[in-house]
Amino acid sequence: MISVSISISDLNSDVMNKKSILALGLSMIMLCPGGCGKASGSSSEDTDAAVIVEHITAAEKESEETAVYKFRNASAEEEKKMWERQYAGEWIYGVGGANGENEFALFLGKVIARFGRNDSLSSDWENMYSYPIIAENEKGEELLIEIYHGAGGPSYSLPTDFKDDEEKEKYEQAAKALVEYIQSAEPADYELETVYEDIPVNVKYSVKNGAAKVESEFPEDFEDYGMEDFDPDDF
Repeated sequence: MISVSISISDLNSDVMNKKSILALGLSMIMLCPGGCGKASGSSSEDTDAAVIVEHITAAEKESEETAVYKFRNASAEEEKKMWERQYAGEWIYGVGGANGENEFALFLGKVIARFGRNDSLSSDWENMYSYPIIAENEKGEELLIEIYHGAGGPSYSLPTDFKDDEEKEKYEQAAKALVEYIQSAEPADYELETVYEDIPVNVKYSVKNGAAKVESEFPEDFEDYGMEDFDPDDF
């Protein structure tokens, strides 16, 4: 269903925390190249500096683990091959997992920021966009994953005709990394007017300077659509 809530949560807290740890560590090392104080009975090494370096090393290791994929838009030929296999979709947010329509609007802005605009952008809310993406892993294997907006909102699509469990795991890990890659982006500015035909309702998504806005316009007479008990305030 359509929600008009406009509160926006911070999607990048984990990323910001990591950046803060690195920034703090670097600044303290620069300010105290010879050590800012030692614990009683310690060696000549600065204990605080050692802790900072440990944090930096851990953050760098985690960054390397999430950077084992390269992502790009699939070519037309690669997209055509996608449909030679059986694909099925999964919601990215799940039921009740998103902060209303604003989260959906932000996600599209982040997709555009990562992969640009493509010809799939549509006024049909349930088929708003489709981005076939190639995820290349550290072994050079290329996996085709679709990022799209369907009846349940932002989703990803993977093959279902896996040859074995190993291939299934490769695709699932790549999809998780791709979603994280998109969600960590700063959303691009855009406007897109759509129609949710089931109610029906006009829905306009927009993002400007990182803030999402959703505008919904409901029909005045729901009886014409067999929805006498429908209340727009429920959405």
